Amino acid sequence: MTIIFALSLIVEYISFLVYDLSNNSGGDPKRLAVRMAAGVTGIILVILEALMTTSLEARNLVLDVMAATQILVMYPCSYEKPSLSFRSALYIEGAVAASFIYSMVLPAGYFGFRSERIFFSCIVMLVILSVNHFSATARRLDGIRLFFRNNSVWHNLEDYSRSVYSLLFMGLGIFSLCAFLVPGDAGEAMCLVSVFLFMGLYAILYSKALTGRTFLLTKATEKKVKDIIKGNLRTSFIDKAEEDKKMNNLYNRILLYMNEKKPYLDPEFRMDDMATELYTNKLYLSRTVNILSGRNFRQFVNYHRVQYAIALFKKDPRLKVAEAASMSGFHSTVSFNMAFKVNTGKTPSEWLQDKVLDRFK
Repeated sequence: MTIIFALSLIVEYISFLVYDLSNNSGGDPKRLAVRMAAGVTGIILVILEALMTTSLEARNLVLDVMAATQILVMYPCSYEKPSLSFRSALYIEGAVAASFIYSMVLPAGYFGFRSERIFFSCIVMLVILSVNHFSATARRLDGIRLFFRNNSVWHNLEDYSRSVYSLLFMGLGIFSLCAFLVPGDAGEAMCLVSVFLFMGLYAILYSKALTGRTFLLTKATEKKVKDIIKGNLRTSFIDKAEEDKKMNNLYNRILLYMNEKKPYLDPEFRMDDMATELYTNKLYLSRTVNILSGRNFRQFVNYHRVQYAIALFKKDPRLKVAEAASMSGFHSTVSFNMAFKVNTGKTPSEWLQDKVLDRFK
């Protein structure tokens, strides 16, 4: 039975790696490296267990799948740089390799108690997981601007999902430790159950890393959250909008006016101008924009200016930032940089640099 689980693990790891490599066109190579580290670690450990140990034990398989799964538990959120996660993955790989070599070289009970490999492996995994999460949290708390970005709600949801999956991982780890202590066939059966549960968690976490979803909410709900962040609330709040058709119709006219007339290209464009053009009053116009776009009027206008600037950069990447700011309706380069970062998470220079790098991948 243990060999069947070992083969199943290898098939799972290879399947995800093959799918990932075949569909990772233009993805972040550093994030890909973290995912590869998880799969390769699992494959190598299981193969070594089968080839170099006298008998393939279920409890050793549990350690192998725990190591591969923990790398994905520490996978970076969308706003995080992957360097911390990649270093943590290397630490995990080094720790499990040292643990495996130790079990091959030194006799069981060398330190006077049973199952030294299990003890040291679990302690090291727990320490690395704790340090990784503490460091990631400290970095986010240090960057206060992250809390004021439009997509901070999504970032919070990602953080929450990582915490939930970390608790699941630790819960399964505790169950596995209990299984290690149970003697005979009962303990072996509990270890195999642990392997099965870790396989399921690994599949969820790898899919989460590939798709960017949290899998705590439905796909439709996650789309609504992202629509809110982007300011496109008309589709997300369509049921509420239908309750007030007048507001819904006005918002449609606002979008049509902004897209066709592009009044935001005038640096002096004001709410009075739009209210006059659309034959409505400022109070109702402001309320409509706030409810159905998720932004106040200034943010709403700047959002369209930034989108126009992005289109300019795509047509001519050599365009200077100051020129793009002026052509998009901004009073100054400073206000352009601030609005651009609020709406994209990057400054114009950073955005252009990323686009140039993408062209050479």
